[in-house]
Amino acid sequence: MTDAPVPAPAPVPLRRTLSVSDISPGGTHVVITADAEQLAALAVAGEVLSVEFCRAELRVAPWSGAGVAVDGRVTARLTQACIVTLEPVETLVDEEVSVRLVPPDKLAQYLEPKDDDGAIDLDANAIDVPEPLEGGTVDLGAIVVEHLMLGIDPYPRRPGAEFDPVAAGLVVPPETFSPFAALARRKKE
Repeated sequence: MTDAPVPAPAPVPLRRTLSVSDISPGGTHVVITADAEQLAALAVAGEVLSVEFCRAELRVAPWSGAGVAVDGRVTARLTQACIVTLEPVETLVDEEVSVRLVPPDKLAQYLEPKDDDGAIDLDANAIDVPEPLEGGTVDLGAIVVEHLMLGIDPYPRRPGAEFDPVAAGLVVPPETFSPFAALARRKKE
């Protein structure tokens, strides 16, 4: 038995890194606006017809000692195919960003066991577990892409578009397969 090669992860369509050493103590304001090439790559990554506009306004600040907080908004306008008619549907994305990152050696303190069995408490009301901060840089582009993808409507539908499974031939109307309908057809034959 041979192991199948693991495909390489797809490249992130929007890159914007910021070194932790470049973050001011009071926070750094960062605006990211995707260019035409990046918009095309975002459309492919999001499996949408097109992305016309994508912008992020972020505040990056020191957090919890050696960590970093990234807060802000990602807004975008994109075109998807309606799941009923396949006609283009304009979608607006407006996602809040609130991400915390800490160096890997500090991550363990957020994952410490909470009960006597040594199990990790995954209380929904507890603070979110921060993401690892690798190499002293924050990839703001990856954060923007992640939040954009979260904001894409998985089932876009044009206003008024209704799916009729009978008209589409996917469902047979009940009257055509009832025993009485079958008898009526036989009688006509």
